[in-house]
Amino acid sequence: MARRERGRRWGARLAWWAWASGCGLAVSAGFAPLGAWWAVPLGLGGIIAATTQVTWGSAGARGLFFGLGMFTPLFHFTAVSMGNALGWVSLTVVESLYLVAWAMAWSVVSRLPVLRGERARAMAGRALAAAVLFGGVEELRSSWPWGGFPFGRLAFAMADAPSLPFAAYGGSLGLSILVALTGACVAEAVGAARRLRLLQTITAATLAGALILAPVALPVDSVAQDGTIRVGAVQGDVADSARAADDAFARALEVTGNHAQATLDLAGQEPAGSLDLVVWPENAADLDPRTHSSAAVLVEHAAHAAGAPVLVGAVAYEDEVRYNDVVVWTPGEGAGQYYRKHRPVPFGEYIPWRQALRRLTSQVDRIGTDMVAGTGPVTLTVHAAARDEDVTVAMGICFEVAYDDILRQGVEQGGSLIVIPTNNASFGRSTEAAQQLAQGRVQAVVHGRSVVQVSTVGLTGVITPKGVVVQELEPFTRSALAADVGLRHSLTVADRLGAWPGRVVLAVAAALYLTGILCCAHEQLRRRRRRRH
Repeated sequence: MARRERGRRWGARLAWWAWASGCGLAVSAGFAPLGAWWAVPLGLGGIIAATTQVTWGSAGARGLFFGLGMFTPLFHFTAVSMGNALGWVSLTVVESLYLVAWAMAWSVVSRLPVLRGERARAMAGRALAAAVLFGGVEELRSSWPWGGFPFGRLAFAMADAPSLPFAAYGGSLGLSILVALTGACVAEAVGAARRLRLLQTITAATLAGALILAPVALPVDSVAQDGTIRVGAVQGDVADSARAADDAFARALEVTGNHAQATLDLAGQEPAGSLDLVVWPENAADLDPRTHSSAAVLVEHAAHAAGAPVLVGAVAYEDEVRYNDVVVWTPGEGAGQYYRKHRPVPFGEYIPWRQALRRLTSQVDRIGTDMVAGTGPVTLTVHAAARDEDVTVAMGICFEVAYDDILRQGVEQGGSLIVIPTNNASFGRSTEAAQQLAQGRVQAVVHGRSVVQVSTVGLTGVITPKGVVVQELEPFTRSALAADVGLRHSLTVADRLGAWPGRVVLAVAAALYLTGILCCAHEQLRRRRRRRH
């Protein structure tokens, strides 16, 4: 009898774990390149329902399987880049622990007396609390430790969703909370249906639909307030596998030559004197043209042919560290101002705790020289050649496209468009580039700026302030495009609010969790006293 009971319990656990994994997979399907945005609130609704008013242990286990289901496919690009599963497994497990924390916190908060019951007030309270808690954990995951890892923010699955315009008002965090609230309403609709409460089911389901669909009516200003400039985006291309890409970067000037030739091709296609600015990707110069004359000759030749300044991605080595730079190269003048990446990727561009981790794996030494964060402005000022006046560009390099705060600084410092040079070569044909372009689309709406995202191998594209890709290059081809890009100076509501929404959400989430713990502790004390009497 006892054995049968244990078997039944384990069967139930396995069923719940499978359910949680399926919910995670549903959320993962919302991200590019699949882009099934509608699956995100459904998956969230499923995991919220599965962790409501259950024990800590049950909630934590279900949260873990939800995280594994969500992040395992989402972060597979790290295995492609490394050539083994170590980074993929490590990143997936670590990021899943945040969802374990959310699930355990929600299981406690959902037992608050004010959130219990079947009344409309309790249902609304549960939905809001679940969404705020999820937003708080996502904000924590996206900012801590070492600057966090925002890949997998719910907002970045909404690039094609009707709710995208809300990003201009709430930022990435606000859009994520809106999606989480939609999922919580789905959970309430399912709960009401199980209780055979038809009116509550219809109300909750209708509210879920309204939350995800209504923001399409929000105004998003995309008018070019300060005219346009003609920007060339150059994709020089390298081989389409991680190892072959590494080999290409190891052969001096091959990558630089590819981008120089693509720039010459672009210059031949465009009318003379029509280009204002040309953008090369991150690491497009495999030798720093500021210190290697052979690279400088190639860059200067390309800039002269284009008749416009070129933003050149290059790595600077100084005092046993390195910096990820984008340099303004003006024809006839050479290197000038540069932007230095503010947020290098931990374990991707530098190794925290290198000495300690070396005892566990020699993989840490694949990154021989640590990259150091830059300081200073998050903008570059370039002289738009055809327009014949200075233009300020907000900058972000590669993964910085996922950080609202970096791009917000650039916009606040006068950036009239956003430029994202990136190098996706080591990720091959994985989903990383598609995820990154989707992030750029969301950030265009968050900050009300056109985004020019330029990759060594793709995806390279031009995005309007409404998040629409108006031009895009075929990946893994040597090619270039030219586009008239609007310049803007006004700030979105999201940028005016700045970092305050994140601080408030973290504070409210922490307060909810603390209140839940205190209430649970108080209930346990009351039960013990009753037993004694």
